[in-house]
Amino acid sequence: MEMALEWAGSSAVQAHAVLALSGLTSLYITIARPTIRLAADGSHTCPPASLWEAGTSPALSSVAMCVFRFVMAVYIFGMGGMQFQRMGAYVFKFYTIWNWWLLGIYFTLAATASALCALAETRSARARAATAKPTVTAAAEVDNSNGSAALDASRSAVGNVAKSAPETPKSLQRATLLSRTCHALFMINSSTVIIVDCVCWGLLYPMLARGPQTPETQRIIRRLLLTFTSYNQHGLNALYIFTDLFLNRHRLAFHATGPLGLWSMAYAVWAHVWHAKSGKWLYPFLDTSKPWAPMAYFGLYMVHWGAFGLVALLYRAKARLYSSNGKPLAAAAADAARGKGKTD
Repeated sequence: MEMALEWAGSSAVQAHAVLALSGLTSLYITIARPTIRLAADGSHTCPPASLWEAGTSPALSSVAMCVFRFVMAVYIFGMGGMQFQRMGAYVFKFYTIWNWWLLGIYFTLAATASALCALAETRSARARAATAKPTVTAAAEVDNSNGSAALDASRSAVGNVAKSAPETPKSLQRATLLSRTCHALFMINSSTVIIVDCVCWGLLYPMLARGPQTPETQRIIRRLLLTFTSYNQHGLNALYIFTDLFLNRHRLAFHATGPLGLWSMAYAVWAHVWHAKSGKWLYPFLDTSKPWAPMAYFGLYMVHWGAFGLVALLYRAKARLYSSNGKPLAAAAADAARGKGKTD
C-alpha cells in the first residue's frame, strides 16, 4: 500500500494523469461537438462552415483574399523549406515547427477556398449579365420612335444590376470538407500562435537564458531563438493569422478547443516518444521528474483555454471595428463574435 501511495504521489505519475485527463477532455469535446464532420444522424452540430465563409471576406474581394493567402502560404513554406535545408529534419522535433507548417497548410487550403469562391462569383456575375441582356433587346424593340432613349435606360438598368451586391452563389452556400477543414485549422492556428509566442518568450527563453549555459543551450538560443526565422515563427506568426482573422468570415466556435487540445496532445505524445528514445526532453518544462511537473502540465493545458479566450476577445474587437466603420456584414461579424449562427 505504501508503495502504491508513493507511486501515485510521484510527480511523473501526477503529470501523466493531468496529461491524460486533458486529452480525454479534448476528445470528448471533439466527439460531442464535431468541427469538421456532421453528426451520425446527419444533423448539423457545428457552426456554419460553408465555402462562402471559408473563402470570402467582408473587406476584400475573393480574388484579393486568394492572393493574400497564397502569398502567405508561399512565404511560410518557403521559409520552412530553407530552414529544413539548413538544419535538416532536426527542426521537426519542436512544437513551433509543427505549428509553422500547420499555418502554411491552413493558408494553402484557405487560398484554394478563396479561389473557388472567386470562380463561382465570376460565373454567377456572367449568368446575371446574360439574363439582363434580353431586357435591353426587348426595350429597344418596344419603342422604335424613341429607341435611343429606351436603349440607354435599359443599359443603365443593366449597369445598376451589375453594380448591385450579388447574391451568394448556391454552390458556395453548402458546407464542404474543404470549408470545414479550413475552419478547424483556423481555430487551431489562431490559438496556437498565442501559445507558441507566449511560451517561447515568457517561459522557454528565460529558462534557457538563466539556466546552466552549456554549449547545447547556447546553440539552441543562438540558432533557434535569436534569428530572423525565429522572429517569424515566434512572433510574426500571430500577425499573419490575426490579419486573416480580421479579413475572413470564420465564426467563433467554442468546441474548436477539442481539436486544439488533441493537436497539442499529439505533440505531447511525440515529446514522450522522443524522450524515451533519446533520454532528453525537447522542452525543460516537459520534464516529468521535476516536482513542479504536475502544475506545469496543468498550466500548459490552461494556457490553451486562455489563448482561446484571447481569440474570442479579438472576435469582439473585430465586430466593433466593422460596426464602427459601417462596413457591410457588420451584423454578421457581431454574430460571429457572440457565437451565433449555429445550427445545433
